[in-house]
Amino acid sequence: MKTEAKTKTVFRKIKKLAFLTVATMLLLFIGTASAQSHEKKDSEKWKSPARTALNVCPGGVAFGFYSANVEHLFGENHGLVLRGDLETIPKTYSDASIDANGKAVILNYRYHFGGGLNSFYAGAFGRYRKINGDGTLETGKFDFSLPECTVGLNVGKRWIWKSGFTLNFALGYGYAYDELKVNNSSQAAIDAINVFRDDYAFMNGFLGEFSIGYAF
Repeated sequence: MKTEAKTKTVFRKIKKLAFLTVATMLLLFIGTASAQSHEKKDSEKWKSPARTALNVCPGGVAFGFYSANVEHLFGENHGLVLRGDLETIPKTYSDASIDANGKAVILNYRYHFGGGLNSFYAGAFGRYRKINGDGTLETGKFDFSLPECTVGLNVGKRWIWKSGFTLNFALGYGYAYDELKVNNSSQAAIDAINVFRDDYAFMNGFLGEFSIGYAF
């Protein structure tokens, strides 16, 4: 049974990683193709004068995920994003009824191909994320922290309407490094936390955004 469960976990990771890879490549291809095919038309299209955009992710609230970010444009093409995330994690990822929450700060550089904020972009991001949790086993209570650092690449598209309303979509993936710190070093506690890590935090390298906001 353990071998079967591990096999399912591995296949689940592979499928989701493959999906993320294909989605990221597809978005990059669309952005490149659009930039090339509409190069002459870009000068005729309305270009937002906005230099700053404030966004939130309303869809994540239903899953206990709260995220907000601000992007400022330097020059015509260089955007810098500061983002904060808060996660409230349900107790369904471990038999130890782990109660956990996560916080993250992300710094993201974006190069806007079309010039201005309302364009396709590609860039790099760095994220510091920390999950804190506690649980209970027959051997007693335990608590832990799981700090993580991620560095990766992302692509996306921002749309801005003349009213200032803005919609942003982005996908990214990177290399994530985390280090478990637990106050109860029993094997049962470590096993419970590892189950939690496999079921919840295995997509550590993923960065996504589907947000709305206001640009000015």
